[in-house]
Amino acid sequence: MHPSKLQDLSWAMAEVYASVTDQILINLATYFPFRQQGGEPLDQFNYQARMLAQMGQVTKDTASIIARNLGGADAALQKALETAILEGLADEEPRLRKAAERGLLSNAVQDLAPNQMQAFQSYYRQSADKLNLVNTVMLESTQAAYKATVSDIASKMYWTQSYLNIETGGVISGVTAYNDAVHQAVWRMVGNGITGFIDHAGRHWSPEAYVAMDIKTTMFNTARAAVFERSEEYGCDTYLVSSHNGARPLCFPWQQKVISRADHTRTIVDLDGNEVRVYAQSETTYGQAAGLFGVNCMHYPMTFIPGFSTLKGRPQSEAENDKTYQESQQQRALERHLREEKRNLSVLEAQGAPEDLIKAQQARVDEASYQIDEFCDRTGRARRKEREYTPVNATFPPEDTYDVTEFPRDTQQQMRTFFEQQAQPIDMQLEIQTPEP
Repeated sequence: MHPSKLQDLSWAMAEVYASVTDQILINLATYFPFRQQGGEPLDQFNYQARMLAQMGQVTKDTASIIARNLGGADAALQKALETAILEGLADEEPRLRKAAERGLLSNAVQDLAPNQMQAFQSYYRQSADKLNLVNTVMLESTQAAYKATVSDIASKMYWTQSYLNIETGGVISGVTAYNDAVHQAVWRMVGNGITGFIDHAGRHWSPEAYVAMDIKTTMFNTARAAVFERSEEYGCDTYLVSSHNGARPLCFPWQQKVISRADHTRTIVDLDGNEVRVYAQSETTYGQAAGLFGVNCMHYPMTFIPGFSTLKGRPQSEAENDKTYQESQQQRALERHLREEKRNLSVLEAQGAPEDLIKAQQARVDEASYQIDEFCDRTGRARRKEREYTPVNATFPPEDTYDVTEFPRDTQQQMRTFFEQQAQPIDMQLEIQTPEP
């Protein structure tokens, strides 16, 4: 399995939702333009009535953005999960087959078993339902954001006008009150963003954050399920946990450990005759959200076959792992900040904001970019510019290019082709080598 490829695929899907969020916010901003000096004073009650009368058009605009960009999400999701299965089995199937040929494992059917297809379809349906829910919540959140912003502006217009009148002892044009109210209210709206999901704890997730988390977790779970089910068909219940630097605290202790899915704690012998301790899966943090194979976990299982596999690689330093993990979190925070500042600039431009505000916001964008450069220079981490911007034209394939009724058959054919390819003669190493940290 290649975790980086699966992670890139999940980010590619989330990127479309990030693009949709930006498009929705920029579109909303066009409903709240800055007024030029000399404009007619506005009455907050008339303003509120006029703006709320446009709710229907706001809803229509938002629905159009969602449909135009997310119509092919089902197709993208199916392909992502197919890729996850193939990535999961690519390294495992030859190893399992060779061990079976040597009599160390039982022979398995050379096709995707029904229980694997059922697991695949289950993950697909769960994730597809969540994506549909995200679309619904996005639309409702946009409507709520628009109403709240209208109310916020009307309230600020009244209080700002009253304050100015008292301070100056005279009547000030409603333009001043309006521009100030618009700037503050829209800034608040953009800062709050659009909600894509509300979890059981009441936390509001942005669409791209939730989709990135859900798709990545689903892809890794699908790949792991494929490996687990396939190794079980060959009669092997032991697997080695992959290893990478920057692992989460609850995952780190189980890197490079051999685990039994059936909870058979014992000692086995590897290819070189070395004794290897096998831990029960129930001993690990498996099943915990922040634990092994939990939400956002990038670890993967590698089938460990007694008398066939070998364990290589050196244990990682816990201090080094923690340092890498913390730095990765800091870099992600800086990347999010830069994307937010870029979006804020686009919003001001869509509003027709005064030049001084646009220049000030451009300076914030430049500063956020500089902070990433400084961080990467200081830590030696690579800058990932693809995570710092969201292309406004990011879309999924058109909906009519995918027929959901063909989903099981298409996927089954993909798997048959994979197993046929694996049946060809192979030249392979007889050990598992854990990646160096």
